[in-house]
Amino acid sequence: MLYDMVTKPEYEANIVASEILLDTDELLELVRDYGYTAEQTTRAMHTDINLVALKISHLIQLGYDLRPIDHRSDFLK
Repeated sequence: MLYDMVTKPEYEANIVASEILLDTDELLELVRDYGYTAEQTTRAMHTDINLVALKISHLIQLGYDLRPIDHRSDFLK
C-alpha cells in the first residue's frame, strides 16, 4: 500500500514500494529501448503512473539519465 507523501518517512516508504514493485531493468528497457512514454510504461507494467514517476525520480537521483515525470503526492486519496 502506498501512502500520501506528506512527510519524509512516507515519501521514503513509497520509494521503497516502487523499488519492490517495479523491476528496474524492465522499466529501463521500456523507456530507453522502446521509447515508451510514462503512460505507455504504466500500461505495460500494469501499475499507477505516480508509482512509475516515483521510480523514475529515484533512478534519476541514482544517476540514471532519464526525463522526470510529474507525480501527485495525493494520488491515493
